[in-house]
Amino acid sequence: MTSLLTGATIGYPFLISAGAALGRPRLPLVVIGALLLVSLVLAWRSGFEGDAVWRVAEGALMMAFLVVAAVVNEAHVIRLGPALANVAMLLSFGRTLRGGPSMVESIARLRRRDLPAEVVTYCWRLTLLWCVFFGLNAAFITWLAFYGSLASWTIYTGVLAYLLAGGLFLAELFYRHRRFTAIS
Repeated sequence: MTSLLTGATIGYPFLISAGAALGRPRLPLVVIGALLLVSLVLAWRSGFEGDAVWRVAEGALMMAFLVVAAVVNEAHVIRLGPALANVAMLLSFGRTLRGGPSMVESIARLRRRDLPAEVVTYCWRLTLLWCVFFGLNAAFITWLAFYGSLASWTIYTGVLAYLLAGGLFLAELFYRHRRFTAIS
């Protein structure tokens, strides 16, 4: 089920474009909503263990978006899905900057429990960088949803945004390897 939902989420731009081409813009929303509903029920049944509370909250917000988008049935609103996903990532990463540990530090500690102070600071800054990326990406996707063509929105949200995120990840990985080789 998670694989189906992940595939639908990643393929959202292409599903929306296909729905528009078929003259059925609501159809992809219904399909994604059904997958999301099953996922929410499974998370709910897990007894709120681990991150299930966050998954249910994020899923409920996404379900609310899908319902509003289906009711409004306006192409520009339907195209806001990827922007909202970036806002959700911004909030997930951003909430860890205040009380700590930062999102990147939490991930780093899965591999190595004891992190030097310099690495903890680096992780905080990297989490902040990802927040900036998600914020700028959400803003650009919102602009494309209202002012760009369906084709440009689909190409950016379905391909280019992933390439940008992957490029940022790889650049950081290369930089981190060069900077912290002596520490590791």
